[in-house]
Amino acid sequence: MFGLTTLAANKLPLGNMLFIIISFLLLMLILKKVAYGPLTKVLDERADKISADIDGAEVARQDAEKLAVQRQSELADTRQQATKVVADAKASAQKQSDSLISTASDRATLINKQAQTDAEKLKEDAISNAKNDVASLSVAIASKLMQKELSLNDQQALIDAYISDLETK
Repeated sequence: MFGLTTLAANKLPLGNMLFIIISFLLLMLILKKVAYGPLTKVLDERADKISADIDGAEVARQDAEKLAVQRQSELADTRQQATKVVADAKASAQKQSDSLISTASDRATLINKQAQTDAEKLKEDAISNAKNDVASLSVAIASKLMQKELSLNDQQALIDAYISDLETK
């Protein structure tokens, strides 16, 4: 009551003041329902969205780091495989080169042996021909020296003696 008497003493209209206070409280209640409620809801939703975006960005960053590590690992594996392929290619080329060289060496050895065999045969043929020529010449010379013709058996015996004499020298 003290407040009412003071208000009455100051000559303030009490009815207007009560109306203004009730109107103000009612306005605050309406604003809370109509403006502040949806506004705080929108702000909360936005805060949640921002929080979710930050969490999503963190997850994306972690995924990117994992992918970067995986990419580095795959790159290292790829380099290792490339090194292995190059090493295998070098080994294969060396093996093929060694095989070709071995084949060529074997063929050269075979050709050399064949040439030696041919040379020996030619030498033997030449010696045989020379022996035959020498025998013929010897018979011819002997027959001229003796002025008579030797029989075939005599010629053969003379040739054999001459050849054995040549072989011993």
